Amino acid sequence: MSEETRSIYFIEETQSIEGAYVEVQTLYVADNEEDAKEAYENMLKQSNRKSFGLLLNEYVIRADQSYFMQLMRAWKKLPADFYRKMKVLTYRPLAEYQG
Repeated sequence: MSEETRSIYFIEETQSIEGAYVEVQTLYVADNEEDAKEAYENMLKQSNRKSFGLLLNEYVIRADQSYFMQLMRAWKKLPADFYRKMKVLTYRPLAEYQG
């Protein structure tokens, strides 16, 4: 298994905030920053959501190549233990809207 490092972009919606615990729902995942920004802008234009905010985040992740393929193909259905098999190297918020 060969590991590689990639940036993955997540659009997430904050569902609830309780103390230091923040619950988010992932709405979109992309491996291209421009696609993610375009999707984020479209979601902002159509946003009638009642949430604490819409986030566009970049995660730099190290994982086996097959995990990236699985992540992009089926990110909505992946179990939590899938995410434990990768290492988030850096995290950078790219945009945030609080409605």
